[in-house]
Amino acid sequence: MPKVSEPVDDTTPLAAARIDVPARIGWLLRSHRTVGGLSLRQMSGALLEHGVQLSSTTLGRIESEGQRSSGALDGYAAVLGLQDGSLRATVDLLCRTFAYAPDAPVEAPPDSLADFSAACEAVETDRPTGGEWLAFARQHAHPEGFGLPTHLLEPLVRRLAIEDGRALGDAERTRYDALTELRWSAYADLVHEVLEGLVHVPETMTVQRALGALSERPTPALLRWCGELLADPSVAVARGASYALQNMLVIGGLGPAAWFELVPLVERAARLGQDDGTRLDVLAQLCAALPAPLATAVRRVCVLPPDPPIAPRTWARSRHNEHYEFARAVARDACRRVAHPDEPLLERLLFEAMFDPRGVRMGTSTHLIGTSAFAHPVVESLAERYADGPDATSRAAAMRVVSAAYTGGPLPAIAPWLTTPSTTELHNALTVYGRSGTALPATAVARGLAGDDVLARRTVFALGMAEDPRLEDLVTTGPTADVRASARWWLDHGGRVLH
Repeated sequence: MPKVSEPVDDTTPLAAARIDVPARIGWLLRSHRTVGGLSLRQMSGALLEHGVQLSSTTLGRIESEGQRSSGALDGYAAVLGLQDGSLRATVDLLCRTFAYAPDAPVEAPPDSLADFSAACEAVETDRPTGGEWLAFARQHAHPEGFGLPTHLLEPLVRRLAIEDGRALGDAERTRYDALTELRWSAYADLVHEVLEGLVHVPETMTVQRALGALSERPTPALLRWCGELLADPSVAVARGASYALQNMLVIGGLGPAAWFELVPLVERAARLGQDDGTRLDVLAQLCAALPAPLATAVRRVCVLPPDPPIAPRTWARSRHNEHYEFARAVARDACRRVAHPDEPLLERLLFEAMFDPRGVRMGTSTHLIGTSAFAHPVVESLAERYADGPDATSRAAAMRVVSAAYTGGPLPAIAPWLTTPSTTELHNALTVYGRSGTALPATAVARGLAGDDVLARRTVFALGMAEDPRLEDLVTTGPTADVRASARWWLDHGGRVLH
């Protein structure tokens, strides 16, 4: 009988300044393998069929030590039928975010002009996959590789960014990783130019994705520009700028002087948005993520809401932490749904995704859950149990994780969210309906389009992702110019990208 692998866990304190990045890499690999029903020996044999030679002993060490092995990450994806590059893209995002993470393996230069040409031809087809976009980006990002001139690369980068805004699950992760590869290459300025242009066309629905990809390579100029965007007329743009600034803060590389240039820009955004509670909440969340001296300087010059409340009263992985217990119950239920033993790290990731006030940590944990073997059972369990948490914060957090980690498949439990009085529930339901490609009821469409800019934008997103024929009418009869322009954009570009 094959030996059962012990679960991998991150045992650093929940409130610690650092997380155990290698543990999370190892967990992603080991949990995918064990849910797939493969022993280390069986995985080693299956990898050989895909041209990857790693012994069972080596695989055990890669998993337990959390090594950033390209062969294992890409090989596991191939053996388990996952999209090409999906596991590696998730690990790349995690490691780029935290400066103390393991370094990326040294990539060999491209083999030949023929391979380079094949990578270019693959993304010029009607439906390139995320894996093909990644191969294309890596060919261009390698300093010893070949590369197209910028005027030929520009339309491909634009297409890649627009597909990223319409992609779901692994298709989204691989495209984002491809954009980031190019952002760190000699084409960085071209990527910046393309993505900046998309940010100023709100109907593209790629605002947060574009700003996120730009933030993967922080610069003083980008920091200033994102600070200016906090006062943008669109709250969606302002929120995307806030998330980008938080990501740059965690990635690091910019000195205190650059960050203190942000103070007058936050003050300007607060002054211009003094009657807009949603915008002020965005600024308050950003302020809460800043280092104490910088946050104090911001609050000295402008009036913002108090820091968003931190729901957990205790930060321990014990029954005394009722928020952690809620995360534990959901994680255990998700494991039972796939007949798998309990996963301690899944509990922790769920807790961080729902309750960690550090936005970047919250986001990377949500990302890991969505890439894991437990993505759909977690989403199912949360959708059914979202009201079982200890307080209203838990309810809202659970819905947010459902909408962010959803990767496809039926989810009937969210149907009531379309009709509850809460606009938060409606917003999350619209996100899931859009990602699922399911047609929205007419009453939900009418309610969404009658809401504010953010809710109307999310309604058109849901219709666009589903390629809903009602978009044709909205082009001429939509209630606002933004809705009409968004409907036209979706008709021109198509719906969901799944591969």
